[in-house]
Amino acid sequence: MTAGEFARQIEIPYTTIATWLRKGQVPGAIPQTIGNFRVWMVPEEAVNSLEEWRPKPGRPKKAIEKPRARAKTAKKRGGAAK
Repeated sequence: MTAGEFARQIEIPYTTIATWLRKGQVPGAIPQTIGNFRVWMVPEEAVNSLEEWRPKPGRPKKAIEKPRARAKTAKKRGGAAK
């Protein structure tokens, strides 16, 4: 089936499916060139096993980094306000 048919069948927007395809997250999907167009073909098994491979929604968690040393700022004391 094509990517559009796949999107309609699982009721997810085509733009989301296109992103998954570009990232290689749909198992077994292959691009086929037809004339000047590239058409993604998705196997039927991808629909049946959607819950097993479906990417988690949302932004990925940030990697935990060591806190950076902050520069100390000198405060003026006793000076007149400008």
